[in-house]
Amino acid sequence: MPSTIDKAKNSSSDATTKEGAVNSVDGKANGSGGRTGAYGAQPPYALIQRFFTTLKAAGEPLVVGHGIATALDEFVEHQSIEPADEKLLRKLLRGCSEVILLGDSAYAALRPAMGKLRLIHAHPAASELEEISPGEFLRLKDSLIQGNEEASRLGLVIDTSPFYRNFPVISDPSEVGDGVDVLNRHLSAQMHQNPERFREALLDFLRDEHVGASNLLLNDHIATLSDFKSELAAARSLVDDLDADQAYHSFSHELRTHGFEAGWGDTAATVSETLALLHRVMQSADPDRFARLLSRLPITRTVLMVSPHGWFAQEGVLGKPDTGGQVTYVLDQARALERTIDAHLKSCGVDMRGKVVVLTRLIPEAEGTACDNPLEKIHGTHDSWIVRVPFRDGAGEVAPHWVSRFKIWPYLERYAEESTAAVVNELGGKPDLIVGHYSDGNITAHLLAERLDVTHAACVHALEKSKYLFSDSHWAELEDQYHFSAQFTADLVAYNSADFVVSSSRREIGGTPHDLGMLESYQLFTMPGLFRVESGLDPRRARHNIVPPGVSEECFFPNTAEELRVEAMADGLRERLLTQEPGENCVGFLDEPDKPFVFAMARIDKVKNLTGLADLFGKCEKLREHANLLLVTSINERDQASDPEELEEVDRLYELIARHSLEGSIRWAAARLDKAETGEIYRILADRRSVFAQPALMETFGLTVIEAMACGMPVVGTAFGGPAEIILDGECGEVRDPNDHEAFAQSLLDIVSDTEKWRRYSEEGIQRVETAFRWARHAESLLRISNVYTYWNHTDVMNRPALDRYLHTLYHTVYRPRADAIEI
Repeated sequence: MPSTIDKAKNSSSDATTKEGAVNSVDGKANGSGGRTGAYGAQPPYALIQRFFTTLKAAGEPLVVGHGIATALDEFVEHQSIEPADEKLLRKLLRGCSEVILLGDSAYAALRPAMGKLRLIHAHPAASELEEISPGEFLRLKDSLIQGNEEASRLGLVIDTSPFYRNFPVISDPSEVGDGVDVLNRHLSAQMHQNPERFREALLDFLRDEHVGASNLLLNDHIATLSDFKSELAAARSLVDDLDADQAYHSFSHELRTHGFEAGWGDTAATVSETLALLHRVMQSADPDRFARLLSRLPITRTVLMVSPHGWFAQEGVLGKPDTGGQVTYVLDQARALERTIDAHLKSCGVDMRGKVVVLTRLIPEAEGTACDNPLEKIHGTHDSWIVRVPFRDGAGEVAPHWVSRFKIWPYLERYAEESTAAVVNELGGKPDLIVGHYSDGNITAHLLAERLDVTHAACVHALEKSKYLFSDSHWAELEDQYHFSAQFTADLVAYNSADFVVSSSRREIGGTPHDLGMLESYQLFTMPGLFRVESGLDPRRARHNIVPPGVSEECFFPNTAEELRVEAMADGLRERLLTQEPGENCVGFLDEPDKPFVFAMARIDKVKNLTGLADLFGKCEKLREHANLLLVTSINERDQASDPEELEEVDRLYELIARHSLEGSIRWAAARLDKAETGEIYRILADRRSVFAQPALMETFGLTVIEAMACGMPVVGTAFGGPAEIILDGECGEVRDPNDHEAFAQSLLDIVSDTEKWRRYSEEGIQRVETAFRWARHAESLLRISNVYTYWNHTDVMNRPALDRYLHTLYHTVYRPRADAIEI
């Protein structure tokens, strides 16, 4: 992609801002010839300049991410550098995301820490690095595409930072993903300075809780703060005199006369504990105590989940276009939320059950799936449902076909309007929480939350910007196929408007010391000719929370649990996928079908990188001696491809099979396995001491990784994204760079050829999932976080109106025109 960039003719002579030289403060020499300044010890300027000169010799005006790291390794290897200076140079450039090379100048986006940017200019005539502004850095980047004259014209600049000026940020990297705790500490400290205001706000919040027309928690008997204090004392005295296990309903009338309705507990003991906690909170706004109080209250009773794209159903859809792990995630999350809400309401003494609705798209031409059914009960729930509403075009006609996630944007505004009545009708009122999934689900959730005045939680899943290199700066070239202009604007609106953001891993938020996080990549970027983002999404803001998903324990359990397995299903899968001769929808004869397998299961697309796995398998002769390769994908024929990317990947896989003569050691199956079958194929392969491979170039979380581990399969997973956090490298699997074919193949070989290592990884993997990835824990955490943000939003201490108006303007002036421009 960089070769398509038009090089700017001249570098800018005014690129330095008034702040001046970075190292001009306390700029004394350090022991190795470097300098010490505002950012600590620096490598010698001549060394920095020499590296940028070497980088320029490669001929590309823009170098990013791993290209910078690779060039630095080569530079150090071929230069004579003092060890202390090498260390300082590596520290300076660690995590550097971009280097622009114009004329004799170099401009770099340095990253001293997660979420912190240092934009610098280096020039041979200078003696030290100079800082430049975000606006100037983006102008220079635009000049690579547009030329200097066009890039220098004034255009739209997006900067959300003024609206978060008083919003708490995370300073300790270890607290990334603990946004709710940081926010609660910050706001509780503010309330501590004005305790009377805090008590009034808490009373107002408790009085506002209702179920339909009925009061919850407090009734109208308590009208003032004075009433609240006196009646709280009386209520505590009442319940403290009762037997601890006396049921709430037996004393509910007496408690009601003091102004306290259902919601405080199901027995005298639990009511007493909650009221005592309330009393202590009223005395002092201790953040931990306050969070415990909110977690005990029945604040979240109904949930709306929004996931419009793909084929959303409970059977027969996995592997269809745009349909994979997110469907499994959403359905499992819905079941876990309903169970957790039910248990919580019962423990609160509330005589009702929770309800979850999943809003998705109705597809009239459903291809034998349930996607044309407007209402479908979710299996394993008592009263949670999939509600399907169709897309309509501008004339109001229903769109009959599946629509790619890249072309979904023109439908969503009307879809949100039409869906409002459907979900309110099904829930019997507005939900207490809306959970958006992925970009399209979150812009729809934003519109619904705005209409219904409801807390909005944004689940990230994946952001296309981090998956497609140069998708921002080269958006215009990619627009006909991907429509990134609408999607990236939707992301800026939705993730800023959400009350809180839910991620599965730290890497989604703030990356690693060496790589930007997915959300962090929206902090500073440009889409030439459309807008420049000087402050988009800051991963340090206390809005980001890590809530890892789990696996379905009914489907994904260890291969050693023989009593739970269904032999007829196992026999059918062996016959279908693992026989010597390829069966229906399978490609590839197996010379030795009883060998262990290297197994991968994913959609066919570039990011999943199954072609990379086939290539590295084909190049490693020893691995081929010890194992076969099994690929399970949605398609394996050209005429089944639904877009150019799928077609390209199918062709590439066939080319690799021929190039490496893989016939005899590969089985490529086009199969859509349900969850029970998926769990059993993992177990069948674990019986054969096989290994699961996850070679994605970027994987947001990696649900298949924890599924395979839960079933007893060791895993070799990508270093890019969630798998690197799931897999404890060297303990329950191995983490490798999928671009390093030799290292990835060696890890696969080491596991399938070493019985003891295989056994250890298998056992530790099962234990890892047991302790860290359970849906019950996920649901409890999500509801706890939701309760805290719901309270603080109710008190309006975060000053949201100004930000909401800004995002409203961005939606109507950029998103809507870009979405409307997409041909339906």
